Amino acid sequence: MIVEMKRLMLVAHKADEANILKALQDIEAVQVLSISDEEKPSDALDKVELRGAKLTYSLEAIKPYAKKAGMLSPRREETLQEVMDRIDAGVELSGVLEDLVRKKNNCRAEQEKNFSLISALRPFENFPYPMEKYVQQKHVHFFLGLVAQKDVPLLQAQDYLSIELYSEGSTVSALVACHEDDAKNASSFLKSIDWTDVVFPKMEGTPRAAMKLLQDRNEELEKLILEITEQIKAHAQSSAIIEDAADATRIERDRLKAATELKRTMATFALEGWVRTDEIEKVQSAIEKVTDAFNLDVRDPNEDEIPPSVVKNNKFVTPFEQVQTLYSRPTYGGIDGTPFMTPCYVLLFGLMLSDAGYGLLLMLGSWLYIKLKKPTGMSGGISRVLYWGGLSTIVWGVLLGTFFGLSLKEEIGLFPLWFDPMTDSMTMLALCFGLGIVHILFGYVLKMKVAFSKKDWQTAIFDALSWIFIISGLVMYMLPLLGIALPEVLSKIGLGMALVGAALILLFKGRGKKNPFKRTIAGFGELYNISSVLSDILSYARLFALGIATGVIATVFNQLCAMLMGGSGILKILGILIACVLLVALHLFNVAINTLGAFVHCARLQYVEFYGKFYEAGGREFTPLGYRTKHIQVTK
Repeated sequence: MIVEMKRLMLVAHKADEANILKALQDIEAVQVLSISDEEKPSDALDKVELRGAKLTYSLEAIKPYAKKAGMLSPRREETLQEVMDRIDAGVELSGVLEDLVRKKNNCRAEQEKNFSLISALRPFENFPYPMEKYVQQKHVHFFLGLVAQKDVPLLQAQDYLSIELYSEGSTVSALVACHEDDAKNASSFLKSIDWTDVVFPKMEGTPRAAMKLLQDRNEELEKLILEITEQIKAHAQSSAIIEDAADATRIERDRLKAATELKRTMATFALEGWVRTDEIEKVQSAIEKVTDAFNLDVRDPNEDEIPPSVVKNNKFVTPFEQVQTLYSRPTYGGIDGTPFMTPCYVLLFGLMLSDAGYGLLLMLGSWLYIKLKKPTGMSGGISRVLYWGGLSTIVWGVLLGTFFGLSLKEEIGLFPLWFDPMTDSMTMLALCFGLGIVHILFGYVLKMKVAFSKKDWQTAIFDALSWIFIISGLVMYMLPLLGIALPEVLSKIGLGMALVGAALILLFKGRGKKNPFKRTIAGFGELYNISSVLSDILSYARLFALGIATGVIATVFNQLCAMLMGGSGILKILGILIACVLLVALHLFNVAINTLGAFVHCARLQYVEFYGKFYEAGGREFTPLGYRTKHIQVTK
């Protein structure tokens, strides 16, 4: 259900501001709203954000060398005081790492510069003169550069130029000399061919000697980089200290951000925010532990205020809130679709996967992940969704599926207990469409519920009940035509229901229009949506497709591996070993890809075919001031 929200106004002494914010952060119950009229940023907040940036930078620097947490390793648990006590040590260690990383980066930068110089000097490796003595003389003008091999004959044909070549290949390094009186003509000529001027770097000795010095320096830098890397690796063993300091900084940053939203006078401060109705007493109790000099006012939201949307459900339904959140939060004042979506999701998920062995594997894997990792938030919710999906898959697998692709009906008479979709595909298809029709009708029933809760009986009758009459009536009328025996009276009742529903839509869909012609056109337009409803029902064929595909693929994998075991002697032993490895790998792949498919397609059926009938999306997230840590779990 959607929790009722209240607007909170707190006024207290400025001397108690910091302690009250800490108390509110500890209970994580109030979303602070901005009422500040100050434009000057907080110096304290700037310092904390800078500290957080440095700590994050240090963590990224040691990430390649830090010990990786296992996939099933739970987040470390620390008390708030333990986390806060590590700030100084974390900042100090971060400073050391920052200095090491800066030195390493400087070495890398110098190496890159040296490599560039070596690359630039390489064409002139055979240049015989010291670079520092290569200068223009009084009566001689020099041109140093690179010339295309195809233009070398043209260059050599100029009798007023003296030329020395120092390399071979498509581009040749060259030194061209001429009398100063011919310098202008030489420059014009060089521009007419494929010539590139070169300037030596400010280094002493010949290019070859300079290249040797640069290479030696790069070797020294590489040794220095290795030494610095080892120091960083050594500090990476203390990454937990920096992680705690980073999370402590996040906690402090969030509290200081909340402080910037407050309004202050000379002696007091005012805080406004949203609070859940069921947590008002907890908020008041937390403030009373800090001071008794305060005024707390709580009121209903005004018409122009849009409260955040918070849902509250039982332990079974709560994980499925994450599936709903992937779509959108419900609007405040609307309806929480989670309690109604949950049984439908579990039912349809199991039918899509429909292999008891895969369901058992998924259920056990999710259970182990939950117990060992102790996930929270999105990952915690999704893992529990998969747990219940695995349980549903086991049930459906026993009723009409397989066990790791094996049908045990003939061997031990165990399952499928109901029917085998592989041999009775039409019954399976009818089951899927039947579930789809019930699912869609349930959506229209919820639309009626929402409309009646808003005292909008016209929407409930004309826009929801009318479609329930049409869909259920047509089903009752069509079943005998499909070979399913029904009393003739029921078939006639069904046809009557469909006609009544169509009449309600035709007459009252355009009830807001005064022009009778426009009302009629609106009614016909709505009746045309019967094609859309039919399309929704056909969408449930994906239940049939995915349910069949899982078993078929698993069966094919089993048959392929059985073929490998069919040899004799040493080949049979080798085939069995290979087949066992392949069976594990292939079935794990199949359960992973089909679990993903079941999750996505089942969610799609909820979002489009089900939620599309009654759900109002677009709710705002409730983000109370609290402990939003990344690396550790704060224990209270």
